[in-house]
Parts: sequence; structure tokens; C-alpha cells
Amino acid sequence: MAKKKKTLFSNLLPAVSAHETVYALLQLPEETEDTLNEALQLQAETLSPFDEGDYTAAWECLGKHNGMLLVWLAIASNDALTTTWHDELASRKLIASVRMDATPLCWMQALPKRDPALAEGQTMVILRTAREQLILLLVNGKAVACRGLAPTASDADVRREATWVLTQAALGGNLDDRPLQWVCYVPSPDQAPNVDGLCDQPPRLELLSNIDSETLLQKTLQQRASAGKTFDLTPQSWRDEARAKRNKRVLGVFAVFFGLIWSAAALALFLLPRYYALQAKETALRIQAHRNAYNDVVGLQERVDLILRYQNRRYSALEMLRLVCAAKAEDMTFLSISYRQKQSLRLTGNCNETASVYAFKEAVQKDGRIQEVRINRLAQDAKTRQQRFDIDILFVNSSEEEE
Repeated sequence: MAKKKKTLFSNLLPAVSAHETVYALLQLPEETEDTLNEALQLQAETLSPFDEGDYTAAWECLGKHNGMLLVWLAIASNDALTTTWHDELASRKLIASVRMDATPLCWMQALPKRDPALAEGQTMVILRTAREQLILLLVNGKAVACRGLAPTASDADVRREATWVLTQAALGGNLDDRPLQWVCYVPSPDQAPNVDGLCDQPPRLELLSNIDSETLLQKTLQQRASAGKTFDLTPQSWRDEARAKRNKRVLGVFAVFFGLIWSAAALALFLLPRYYALQAKETALRIQAHRNAYNDVVGLQERVDLILRYQNRRYSALEMLRLVCAAKAEDMTFLSISYRQKQSLRLTGNCNETASVYAFKEAVQKDGRIQEVRINRLAQDAKTRQQRFDIDILFVNSSEEEE
């Protein structure tokens, strides 16, 4: 697979050269400061050679000079910006996330810091780099005029633009009686422009290699970004594209998240019935194991109770018969005895005196095993003239007896 060819701008912050734009360094009255954006928007529409919607305009106020606002205005074709920068920034995922700055603004800031002599007096600066050629007229460190040329422009082009700058400055009153200094920043002495006839003395040469110039430019771009400068030539179509990509990423993340939730829910619906079925099966096995153990315990308890019943004869029929026989009077005769184990004893019989029946009741009632003695019937038989009785003897329950 062929490697992607690196461009000149790989891994660099983007910046648009002056010759790639329609530009102007404007001087506006201070009164327009409150409505500066509206005024510059109208100025951009006037200067732009492109159809509406096919260009991007940006501006930045550089300060004041002679009571006038200095404003740098640049207009760039969206097609040209796309051709030069779009694919490079797209590959680095920087579209609409970094500003499309202008190189003249960087050089207006960088050169006076690099050369303090430019901060005083009047200086014509000619800058030649691999990106562009710039002609700057500085007054006390502030640019009052600027012209940009392609890096392949000839000395004749430089002389023409420099002459135009001087003429405009003289007509506009930007120059005073102080001498005009000339400084040329070039990669090598043999690349110094020929400006004979424009200046009284040969210009001062300052060597600035292409590597050093690009390093200085990038450093200034970073400083301007950190300072929050707002100049930005990013086309609106790029911003829309970046917004659409962000929305697509958000939608993709949401889709993945929703897919994961759906998959988790589907997996849960698939596995939970099987899990609970397995749990139910294990629970049923445990219950069955406990049931078997419970049945064994119940069977053992029943056998124990049976043994205890056989061992405990307190409520046996024989014991109850012994009790009633001991308590009955001599004149009492039992005709029938009905015994319900550990619950009750029913007696029927007759006697000569009713007092014998009541005495029998009191005698039996005193036994701790007896809960109640009921005389259900006590009446005289017409034939035998004896007292006929029916008696129910209720035993104390085992729980009550324990209490």
C-alpha cells in the first residue's frame, strides 16, 4: 500500500497567505468602532470578486494610528481554501476545530518582537519566505500598509508593490519627516530584492531561513490561538461538515449504546428464564430433600408418640374403669360404658338415691385427669322406681395437662 504523500502543511497550524486572498489594510474613523462588524461586512461585500456564499471574510482590528482604526480585512475563495487545506485538515481531524488564520497578521506581530528596532520610527519591511513575499510599512511598530505576493514573484513585482505602498502612504499622510528605514528578511543574501532607486541607502539584510521563518510563524500562530484571537477564514461549509460529523458520531455512539442495551436485554430475556428454571429445579431438589427428611422426622415422631401412648396408661380404659369403680356408691349399677381414648368416658346406669350420683360426680371431678363431669340425665324409672342416669366424663387434654 502506497504511503500518503505529506504536504507542505503537514502537522502545521493552518494560515492563509495574503496573496491567496483579496485583502485590505483599512483605516476607519474611530466613530465606526461600535458598528465595526456591520461596516466591515459591507466593505467585504464591496471588495469581494466572488459570488455570495462562495467566499469567507474575516477581519481583525490592529489598533489605532493618527486617530484612525487600523483593520485588516481578508476575503478568501471557499474553493481555493478547500483545494489547499480541506483534505489536509480532514486527515488530521481538525476541520472547524482550529482557526484559519492569516500570515500577515502573524508577521505584523512577530517581526517587531524579533527585531525591537522596528518598534520605533518608520520602516519598510520586505519579507521573503517559502510561503509568500510581504511588503509591510511599519510606523512605530504598527503596520499602516501591507502588500502580499506569491513566493515566485520577481524583483520587478516587489518594486512595483513597494512603490505603490510608498505612494499610498504619502497620499494618506501616514509618513512624516523622519527618515524611512529599509529592512529585508531573506533566506540568503543572494535572494535580497533589488530596490535601487526606492531607498537612499541599501536596505539592512536580516537572514531568516525558510525553516526559521516557518518556526517563527508557527510559534506566533500558537501565541495568537492562546490569546483568543477571533480572525478566522474557516468556510461555513466546513463548519456544517464538522457539525454533521459530530452529529453522526453522537448518533453512532447512541446507536452503539442502544445496541448494547438491546443486546443486553435480549440476552437477559434469553438467559433469565433458563437461569430461573435452573434455580427452580435446584430449589425443587432441595425441597424434595427437605421433604424426605421431614417425612422421616414425622414418621419417627409418630412412632415415638405411639410408644409414648402405649407407655402412658393414665388415660387408658382400664385406668378410667378403675377410677369410676372406686368412686361409685354401693347402690350404683353401671349398665353401659363408652370409652373414647384420651377424650371422654360415657356411663349409663341406675341407683337408689340421687345423692349417690352427685357424690360420684364430686369424687371423679377431684381427679387431676378429669376436666369436667356432666350429668346429662338423672330421672326416676317408673317401673323399677330407681334413678336412671347418663354421665359424660371429659378428660384433660394433654396440652392443658402440660400447662
